[in-house]
Parts: sequence; C-alpha cells; structure tokens
Amino acid sequence: MTTSFFYMGRKSKAKVRRQEILFHFYEVIIEEGFEGASIAKIAKKMDVNPSLLIHYFKNKDKMVLGLIDYIIETYSAQILPDFSTVEDPQERWDDLVDVVSRIQWNTFLNTTVYYSAYTLGFRNDEIKERFVQLYQGVSDRLQHEIEIACSKDIINVKNPKAAAKFMLTLMEGANYFQNVDPEFTGDQDDLEERSKMIKETINQMVSTGTF
Repeated sequence: MTTSFFYMGRKSKAKVRRQEILFHFYEVIIEEGFEGASIAKIAKKMDVNPSLLIHYFKNKDKMVLGLIDYIIETYSAQILPDFSTVEDPQERWDDLVDVVSRIQWNTFLNTTVYYSAYTLGFRNDEIKERFVQLYQGVSDRLQHEIEIACSKDIINVKNPKAAAKFMLTLMEGANYFQNVDPEFTGDQDDLEERSKMIKETINQMVSTGTF
C-alpha cells in the first residue's frame, strides 16, 4: 500500500492528520499485527508524542475502527468497479466476470492487515457488522449485474441472489486459498490459469441454469 491510499483529494488539516496517523498504524500492523500495534509504537514511527494520537483518536479502539473503515472503503471501491458506463450488455458481463475471476485484492491491501482486521470481527460485534455490510454491498452489486445480464438474455439465471453469493464465494475463496496453497507460485501464468478456471466455472453456472 502506498500513501496515496490515505491522501486522495483536498481534505481538512485534521482529516489529513488522522489519515497520516492511520497510515503509520497500517505500517506498524504489517510489522506487529493488531495486537502488537500500540499507540507508543505508532507515535515512535511518526516521531511524535503519543498525546497527538490520543488527541485525534482518543484511544487505540477508535483508531482500529478508523483503519477498518479505510480498509473496507478501499476494498469495496477496488474489488468491484462501476460497470454502468459499459453500454454493450455482453461486454459489460464479460468485464464483470473478468474482475470477479481475477485473484487481485492483495495487490491493493496488505494480506496481514486485512486478515488481522477480519479476525477482530469474531470478537467485536461493531467490527463484524462493518464486514457484514461490506460483503452484503458487494453481493447486492453482483446481483444487480446478474439481473441486468439476465434481462438482456446474456445469461440464464433464475436466482440472481444465490448466483451472486456463489460468485462472491468463488472470488473470496480463491484469494484466501492462494495464501495457504503450497503449489501457488504467484507468477503471472499461475494467476492466469487460476483466473481462467474461475471464469469457466462462472460461465458454466450462468449458461446451464444452475441457479
């Protein structure tokens, strides 16, 4: 992740400062994990007094929620872009499948930070609810695209909601599995082969009326 993740557009001085703190928090988490990332360590990395962090975030819990909001905002914007400008229905569907089948999200979010944040949701209902809303939003957008493709006779799906959840499961499962698959090389040929397999599975699913 680069600093551009935190510094986009014109922002107030306070917001820029908060984003600067979150950026360094993110960097400390990569090294220490959420549990090991303390206000003192973040302040040391920034070469500032810890009281500055307290001024903007009150405590570490508030800082955690701030960073998770940034993580979710970035994930949501990057994982499924807006396809409304694509006029041709077939091209729009093909673009969607290309994006869903691509093993990609760890290119814009650090794996350690993302999974550390996700794991916190098992112990914190407020964090869990943020992830629930994130995935519900992605699922709803997928369902919308499936319904559009159906209305244009591009695909044959009777239950767009179930199909959307299946596609999301494939997408998330592929991204997760690459981190624990000993045969995953990470090179371009391997990525393209895995993406091709996901794409073929989706296209078979929507052409045979599986859902």
